[in-house]
Amino acid sequence: METLLKEIESTCKGKIRFQKKRPELYQVYLPVYYEDGDMADVFLAPSENGNGSFLLKDCGTTLMRLSYTYEINTPAKEAIFNKIIHQSGVMEKNGELCVESDSDQLFHSLMQLTGCQQKVLNMRMWQRETIRSLFLQDLDEFITTQMNQYQVLKNVTPLPEYDVIEVDYQLEYNGKKFFVFGVNSKDKAKNSTISLLEMQKAGLRYIGIIVHEAMDQLPRKDQMYLTQNADKQFVNLMDFQEKGDAFIRRVAA
Repeated sequence: METLLKEIESTCKGKIRFQKKRPELYQVYLPVYYEDGDMADVFLAPSENGNGSFLLKDCGTTLMRLSYTYEINTPAKEAIFNKIIHQSGVMEKNGELCVESDSDQLFHSLMQLTGCQQKVLNMRMWQRETIRSLFLQDLDEFITTQMNQYQVLKNVTPLPEYDVIEVDYQLEYNGKKFFVFGVNSKDKAKNSTISLLEMQKAGLRYIGIIVHEAMDQLPRKDQMYLTQNADKQFVNLMDFQEKGDAFIRRVAA
């Protein structure tokens, strides 16, 4: 292997260098740096496939660096992380980011891995809209797969003469209708409050449910309006996942 690595060094004219760290593990030195100025942590080892290819990996340093300032500790954050590595064509094994590569694709694979490292380290910079969209996706998946016994309807307009009023989900149990709103922003909170008020004015019979992304992050005034007009609020998606079914069955018993 050392002969091949020296050939690669020569071909790259000094831009890439390999240093043996232990048997069959080499650190790769290349001109790619993190935001703090440190060189990207990349290592090379023989592939476990035994076909003569390489395994490029970070030996767990990327997630370790990220953990200093940011924890992947929620389903939404895990979804973002998995999306990043999937789109980058990178694997994650026991906390290590890695890429399989042949010698003639080595430079491309190095850029593939280091690009993924940079994106993972910048997870904390992702716009909150990305998190919001994941909340709505997770809510939709839970309701449509785990609560489908309640005759789920999506994007319902319960007032035909007022079709701007839309309910995210209509559930039905024992002849009672439950209108569910997913709230992930101040604007969605206001729209949900207006919808609840208009349906009350029209005399509709329903139970209004609010599922928050994070209730404590809403302005107090919006929390108050929802509290005055919703029949039940769940402070976050996990709260709804754990208690929503029992609430529906208790109210409609």
